[in-house]
Amino acid sequence: NGLDVLLVSDTKVDRSAASLSVGTGHLFDPEDKAGLAHYLEHMLFLGTKKFPKVGSFKEFLNQNSGSSNAYTSSVVTNYFFQVSHDGFKEALDRFSDFFKAPLFDPKYSQREVNAVSSEHDKNRLSDGWRSGRVASLITEPGHPMQHFGTGNKETLAGNNRPYLLSFYKKYYSASN
Repeated sequence: NGLDVLLVSDTKVDRSAASLSVGTGHLFDPEDKAGLAHYLEHMLFLGTKKFPKVGSFKEFLNQNSGSSNAYTSSVVTNYFFQVSHDGFKEALDRFSDFFKAPLFDPKYSQREVNAVSSEHDKNRLSDGWRSGRVASLITEPGHPMQHFGTGNKETLAGNNRPYLLSFYKKYYSASN
């Protein structure tokens, strides 16, 4: 399917891990949906066709000495996890289903808008966020760097589902 894979093996480590980077971030957000890439990052973790129960991935990782996280930057969204060697095969199956068959269940949409907004409020106090904000203020008018990347309750108000599905279809492919 065109997916580039890098495999590293080290017999000295005590966990297995995987990461997937998608070549899109907040610079690709639609003008009227600032924070959509970040919101999609959150929604991807909320059940898949094969594993529909919300939280089942985290529950599986917890049972197998693992953890996961993700981040959305300006041009990349990265998802990653680590788990015991014995749990790796199933964890990878669960993880890969996020990218093959996410549910994007509307039932959780407002909850995740609130989570994105809370994350924005927390991050406003960080020096990294502040320097990014200064950079956006001095960028050429109209440049995508002026986009508000985190998103909040105001920028993600209303029905995000059509935007979410369109963004996912456009950017979440093996070639990207």
